[in-house]
Formats: sequence, structure tokens, C-alpha cells
Amino acid sequence: MPTLLRIGLLIHVLALAMPPTTTSAAQPGRPVISDIQVKLFYANSGRFSANLAEKKDLVLWNVVIGEGVGVEGPSENTLLLVTVSGEPKGYLEDLRLQVNAKAGDKTLMEHVCSVGAFNTAGKWYAPFLIYDTGCMPVVVTAKLLSKSASPPVAFTIPFECGE
Repeated sequence: MPTLLRIGLLIHVLALAMPPTTTSAAQPGRPVISDIQVKLFYANSGRFSANLAEKKDLVLWNVVIGEGVGVEGPSENTLLLVTVSGEPKGYLEDLRLQVNAKAGDKTLMEHVCSVGAFNTAGKWYAPFLIYDTGCMPVVVTAKLLSKSASPPVAFTIPFECGE
């Protein structure tokens, strides 16, 4: 079995040197993707895992049958919870969020949504469910679409399978 690094070590932010699990304050007029949580969905219990990026010694090996270090059961679907930070109680009419997930050449999920009003803490949240995960590494890219958009965020969820 190959050695797999925990997700937090594999996260790369394009044009920035911070992982999406690190909260970043938005500059006035410039919203940012400040956090992305990654959680396994366990169909046999209806629960979600803790944020994978926060787990130590995580190994996503044979997750579809419930194996791997730090895995609580079989999982074939993964939740992304994207946090966008901006001006408290602010709203940008043209602000949209695009999230893509690919395993090899196969697109597992591609979605664009409008970003709503930020709460009093300057946060807005969006959930995305990726189906058919667990055996191939999944490359996730999230970016804000607007005139004042920050750089995109990209990282890999290191799923693997084998005997």
C-alpha cells in the first residue's frame, strides 16, 4: 500500500501559499474562498465524517469498503463545504462560485452558484456533494467568478484502492 499524506498536506492554493483550511480575511471589495471542509458520507449510518483536513495520520485506502486509517465506515460520496469570506453583511450581485471535482479524466461534479449575502461575520457557505468517490484521487478546484475575484483554490483528496 502506498504511503498517503493527509489531505491538509496535499492542499495547494494556486497563486497563494496557504491551505484552504486556514481562515483568511477578505480585503474590502475582494471576497475570498477562506475554507473548504472535506467530509466522507457514510451511507450505512447517514452521517458525515469530521473534516478530513483536520485528521492526523489519515489514510484514504479502500474507503469504499470502510478501510483506511481514520475512516469510520464505507463511503462512496464526499461532501465539500466551501466558505466564502467577504464584507460583513455585504453582498456582491455578480459574485458566483464555481466548484469542479475530477478523478482522472472523469468529471465527478461541476457546479456554479450565486454567492448570497454574507452574514454578520462576513461568511457565506455552500455545500457540494461529490458522488462515486473512494478509489481514485479527486482533484478539486474552487474559484470565485467576478471582477474582483481572488485566485482559485485547488487540492487533491488522495483516495486509493487495491489489495
